[in-house]
Amino acid sequence: MPVLVFDLMDTVIVDPFYREVPVYLGTSLDELIQVKHPTSWLEFETGLTDEMSFLARFYREDTGLKLFSPEEFKQIFFSAYRFVDGIETLLATLKANDQKLWVLSNYSNWVLQARELLQLDRFFEGYCVSCDTGHRKPSPGAYRALMASTGAAQHLLIDDRPANVEGALQAGMDAILFTDTDALRRQLHSRGILGG
Repeated sequence: MPVLVFDLMDTVIVDPFYREVPVYLGTSLDELIQVKHPTSWLEFETGLTDEMSFLARFYREDTGLKLFSPEEFKQIFFSAYRFVDGIETLLATLKANDQKLWVLSNYSNWVLQARELLQLDRFFEGYCVSCDTGHRKPSPGAYRALMASTGAAQHLLIDDRPANVEGALQAGMDAILFTDTDALRRQLHSRGILGG
């Protein structure tokens, strides 16, 4: 059986950036995208900058905007971490069936808070995260880092972004585009990974 490799945000965990963060900042998502710094989060995700620098550069410099309370902003993220509907039960079922589960995620070191708050370690035996590897999907280096970490011959990536699925296929991995948990259950069943 292949190692099942899950993306985190919007596959396992609902990403707070798209709802809770705009509400907290008193803006719409579209407006937020216009004023946020174009690279600071990507640099934070790949370990090129630290948390303090990211929070100081959350907005583009030319906007004159600053986070009122960086610490409160962090807590908005952490308090909003929750499982995508149905995925916690599915992960528990897969784990009970002795399925090997890993994470391959583009994320910052805030993954540590997510792991703790949602007790992710009860499901996943390993994590390959861009803040540690320096590689973001769909870069080939991200998939190579995962395959080197698991030491397994076969992997099945489950990810909500088409580009990441395509990158996995190009890297020689199988992949499923995640849309919702029920559809994923059906796809895992059709592959013989999940029983009826």
